[in-house]
Amino acid sequence: MARKHKMEEVLKALAKKHDCKVVGNVIQVLNGESLEAKYQLTNDLGNGTWGKIDFLVNHCGFRQMYVVDFKNENLWN
Repeated sequence: MARKHKMEEVLKALAKKHDCKVVGNVIQVLNGESLEAKYQLTNDLGNGTWGKIDFLVNHCGFRQMYVVDFKNENLWN
């Protein structure tokens, strides 16, 4: 079965999303617990986006973590 995704295209698509951020090889996803309006969920992660995140985690060696905000960008780098 052929892969539907290419890493460069997936990273470009995820860069357009508000609720997730890719820093190095870590995908940070907002968990919705922040009190700041800047980090509130916009629910822009649908089934297709979760499939792309799954592809990066399972096939490209990325890690996923849920965060309250994106302030600690260099947490695992």
